[in-house]
Amino acid sequence: MVYNTIDDMKNPHEGLYITGTTEVAGLGGDAKFVKLTGRASVYQTLSEQLDLVGLVSGGAGYVAGYGNGDLRIFDHFQSNDRMIRGFAYGGIGPIANDTSGDHLGGTTYFNASAEAQFPLPVIPESFGLRGAVFADAATLYGSKLDPTLVKAGSADMHLRASVGVGLMWASPFGPIRIDYAIPVEKQPGDDVQEFNFGIATRF
Repeated sequence: MVYNTIDDMKNPHEGLYITGTTEVAGLGGDAKFVKLTGRASVYQTLSEQLDLVGLVSGGAGYVAGYGNGDLRIFDHFQSNDRMIRGFAYGGIGPIANDTSGDHLGGTTYFNASAEAQFPLPVIPESFGLRGAVFADAATLYGSKLDPTLVKAGSADMHLRASVGVGLMWASPFGPIRIDYAIPVEKQPGDDVQEFNFGIATRF
């Protein structure tokens, strides 16, 4: 389900975007789970003269097995740049209880982000370039795997946070974005990735 009042999907300045998803597995195969996710983003023009736009967003997700189905590693949530920037894909959350240090994903996550977007000085607006500064926070925890496979304490709720800057380009191929984020709150075993390249919108 989607509720959308965004004024311009390519270059949003005002509006609210809310999405909720329910995923059910179990009609065939070994997977039997219910996965719930939701996200909301609010855009607000902070200064028309400076073309300064504020963005506040947040999301959450939960997955649970049912019947005789056990959650597999692939059924758990994995962290990504939409959850928190400054960390690698699958770089936070419960860790394997072995020497690999691999992250196993979690059953529950919460995340929030605050951002200010602005035009770049000197560069003409026709180039379609904008800058951003942001702060992210997230947690990914919980596991339904065999407890002996999960490192003690790594499946508990722990907060991660990062701050950074971004460059957005309304290219002919679609909105493109480069972010540089530095973790300011992390846990032992987290995988850091300071640079990220992807789509510009945060819906």
